[in-house]
Amino acid sequence: MERLKIYGWAADHGGCGNYRIGLPMWALEKAGHDALAFSSSGFQIPTDLDVLVGQRIATPDQAARWHELAVDPARFFAMVYEVDDDVWSLHPSNPAYEFWQGPARQIAIDSIRVADAVSVSTDHLAEVVSAYNSNVVVLPNCVDAAVLTQTRPLTERLTIGWAGGTSHNDDFASVQKELKSYFRRNGAVEAHFIGTNHGPDIGRPAARYTGWMANLVDYLGGLDFDIGIAPLAHNAFNRSKSDLKFLEYASLGIPVVASDFGPYEATVEHGVTGMLARYPHEWAKHLTQLVNDDDLRHEIGSNARTWAATRTIQGNIWRWEAAYNTILGRSWTESAVAPSPGTLVPSSAGAAIET
Repeated sequence: MERLKIYGWAADHGGCGNYRIGLPMWALEKAGHDALAFSSSGFQIPTDLDVLVGQRIATPDQAARWHELAVDPARFFAMVYEVDDDVWSLHPSNPAYEFWQGPARQIAIDSIRVADAVSVSTDHLAEVVSAYNSNVVVLPNCVDAAVLTQTRPLTERLTIGWAGGTSHNDDFASVQKELKSYFRRNGAVEAHFIGTNHGPDIGRPAARYTGWMANLVDYLGGLDFDIGIAPLAHNAFNRSKSDLKFLEYASLGIPVVASDFGPYEATVEHGVTGMLARYPHEWAKHLTQLVNDDDLRHEIGSNARTWAATRTIQGNIWRWEAAYNTILGRSWTESAVAPSPGTLVPSSAGAAIET
């Protein structure tokens, strides 16, 4: 295996920056490469750089640097544009909608066009992006293997939870009526919301609420749900979404009730690794099944965790190695040694993204 020098230019220090830049760069470093994640546009290009990955280049300042590098006739490294959402199909309720309706929309397209390749998280998103650049590679969202051995906090009362920011308000609204009805009839079941407090929306103004945590260690450590929900509104944007919410729950052994749509219909095996709700009444039906049957809840959670073991960054970092070597036009063989699990520390969860 030829050692690569890779720079990952993250768009943020939140979930997207962590999962799409911070974690892969950390794993590449552990696999023997020279990899660095950062978020500042003031970086210097080392003389031995092989690959520059730029995440969601969409502002004038970012684009100026990106295009300056791309058109330089003396450029000696590959440039990969990274995006994990169909930002051109955002729902109006999404806080980023106005931003992507402005200049950012075309800036992103132009930046994709001058890149040597584009990396995305799903097949459907690859189809969308291929309209602007034909060289697209799918690199799935992954988790640190250490999460699979993590014990989630115990709760005093059986808890149904949801973790999602304001960008998912439309998703939650799609099942709000059904959840409100369910929680009205099941007072002994606790609700816990992380990121956005939907307690008042379901008639539980005193529901447990935890603010959003950008650090993955803190965030995953706070998922104390006995059952997790993953609703998705039926729209074009969500067709390109990844199964990350299911993956997070599954990695902690949390059984999920998810919308039978988009990434979940292809990933969740109904009744085995989770429950899929196709029709509105099925949300209450599946939640009731899991709440009332401890054995089923534990069995599905265990099956989901077994599945999640196939989606660790340690077990999949070869995909990044293969992609970057292919983009560089080099032959490639898989690393003999994968990075070890058990290292879920701030350096693997976003703090590796330098400012």
